[in-house]
Amino acid sequence: MTKEVLLPLGVILICTVGVTVAFVLSARLHRAAMAEYREAVDRMAKRQDQVGAQLAELTGRVAEVERILRSVG
Repeated sequence: MTKEVLLPLGVILICTVGVTVAFVLSARLHRAAMAEYREAVDRMAKRQDQVGAQLAELTGRVAEVERILRSVG
């Protein structure tokens, strides 16, 4: 009778531990992926700010060139 009870309980325990370990590892992997994603978004936001500043500078330069060309012509 004892073996009849222990075997199914052992199988259930092993399955439960397996599912728990898989869930914990999956959560860690997801957390690491989200951290990398946040870092990438931060880098992209900084780069976008740099590009915006460069675009503003170039816009000012083009306006100055247009002003000079109009004054000459």
